[in-house]
Amino acid sequence: MEEVVANRLVVDDASVLVVDDSRVSAMKLAKAMTALGHRVETVFDGRSAVDLIRNRSFDVILLDIVMPEMDGYEVLALLKSDPDLRDLPVIVISALEDEAGSVARALELGAEDFLPKDFDLAILKARLKSSLIKKRYRDRELEYLHDVETLTKAAQVIEAGAFRPSELEIDDVAVRNDQLGRLANVFRGLAQAIYDRERRMDRRTRTLWGTIMVIVAGSLFAIGPSLSRLGAELGATAFGLAVWSNVVGAVVCLAIGAARTGFPRLRLAHMRFYLLWALVYGCLYKLWLVVVAENVEATVIALVASSRAFMVFALAALIALERPNLRRLLGLGIGFAAVAVVLISRGADAQGTAAIWLLAALGLPALLAVHTLLMVWRPREIDAFITTGIMLTISVFFLIPVAVYTDRLFLPDQSFSRLNVIIVVFGVATAIAVALALDLVARAGAVFASQMSYIQTLAGIAWGMLLLNEELSYVAWGALALVVLGFLLVQPKQAGDEFSVTILIDPPDHRQDPAA
Repeated sequence: MEEVVANRLVVDDASVLVVDDSRVSAMKLAKAMTALGHRVETVFDGRSAVDLIRNRSFDVILLDIVMPEMDGYEVLALLKSDPDLRDLPVIVISALEDEAGSVARALELGAEDFLPKDFDLAILKARLKSSLIKKRYRDRELEYLHDVETLTKAAQVIEAGAFRPSELEIDDVAVRNDQLGRLANVFRGLAQAIYDRERRMDRRTRTLWGTIMVIVAGSLFAIGPSLSRLGAELGATAFGLAVWSNVVGAVVCLAIGAARTGFPRLRLAHMRFYLLWALVYGCLYKLWLVVVAENVEATVIALVASSRAFMVFALAALIALERPNLRRLLGLGIGFAAVAVVLISRGADAQGTAAIWLLAALGLPALLAVHTLLMVWRPREIDAFITTGIMLTISVFFLIPVAVYTDRLFLPDQSFSRLNVIIVVFGVATAIAVALALDLVARAGAVFASQMSYIQTLAGIAWGMLLLNEELSYVAWGALALVVLGFLLVQPKQAGDEFSVTILIDPPDHRQDPAA
């Protein structure tokens, strides 16, 4: 224990180690230390003393010289050669006949002081106090130097610009009641301000990046219904379009991925994800899209597809991955109501099975919602384009046997025909859109990525009008306005800490939450 009184350091309750092979002398010293108010530990040989000192903390050592196995000189030499122990004060207490020579040798080896065995208690108290004061001042000096080094490292980290304020480890320095403590508080405030500013800037940048990816991927994905309808008008079967567009997409994605990162070594543990994803998207969604597009206008499919985002939000809230509130629930209700308006209005004008096909179109956003959530669990160590290419390749192997068995597989000719162009554009556009969405899900989460469905709706309407000369009724335009209103009420996700933050030293967790 220590305190400062009138600028003088006062010490008491020190931890003292007595080292003496004479039990009588050791007991005498121990009683003297106890009488002076200190805590005492006693050992009777040099080896035991060294082992204890290396495992326990002491303020001062009272050391005898003449001891078996390891004498006091050897103990002194070992202590002073150890950087962690060299500042520990040692007072030699010995009854050697050659007192002058013994004193000189002990002091040369680093002893703080020397007393005879028949010491006077007042002298021992004075020498002990002097040694403890020096020790306290040295401890403070070392602590100060350590804190200066800590601040220096913190300054280097701040200068490098990659840190969390908590990683500066200057809180212990900041509690000091001196100039160094005030400087540490300045550093801490500066670091927090820099971190907050960089995080806001980084978040805005990543939100902009995510928004661009949403627009690009949604626009590319939206061309699918229009191209499927054009292909059907040219006599292509659903199986044929699905198979050959997947083949084209697989080749393009594998080539892009191999050029970016090389082809990785696949593990058996990955196959469950690939098989399930290939079944949901590469087979069921692709086939369902082509079949529905033969019977439902592309603009209507685009409007119905807007429910994908609402479905993802609803699923995320249902399984407690997204926090629901009244405003978001209202937005979800308006979004689904808009889709219902389209289905009812189109069904009222339809004859026969047309209304059934409109209801069947709801299967497309449902499959895409499952597809979006599935993408969260893809192997993160494998490139997004490689992953998409593998999935499409597996789906081809699923589809070809069924297509051949049902005689629905056609062979494209080698000419530059309109159907071949449709197959290539359909395969390339949708495959690249899926790969971009996969990367977006990995960085931003499924809920953020699901927002591309709104771009998909707008772009799908535009593609339908451009490629198929379709038009929207007034009811459909009203439904589109409701979709936009629902989207605003749901409040689309912004880039947050769930994105991989570039200014942090530690890498982000690769296991993303679906609602991140």
